[in-house]
Amino acid sequence: MPAYLIGALAFMVGIVIFILQNNTPVTIQFINWHTAEISLALVALIAALGGAVITFLIDSFRAFKTGRKLNELTNNNKKLEREITSLKAKNASSTETKKPTT
Repeated sequence: MPAYLIGALAFMVGIVIFILQNNTPVTIQFINWHTAEISLALVALIAALGGAVITFLIDSFRAFKTGRKLNELTNNNKKLEREITSLKAKNASSTETKKPTT
């Protein structure tokens, strides 16, 4: 099992334990913005989900770049293989015309 899945599972278990133990109502304040009292568990859950979404978006961007690079390298490899085949055919035809006659 990959390490990141074990880490994600451990994080999820930790969040669930935190949520079950912290259902106290809190007021969130950010600069000039205030919320009504909401459960601390809900705040933790929203923060964890927000972090998961941000991580997913960053990883998707990285995977997109890697896929694009892989396609570029695959196309370049095919082009070079065609060039090698062409050069081998050219070399074979030139050696046939230069066969010594006995």
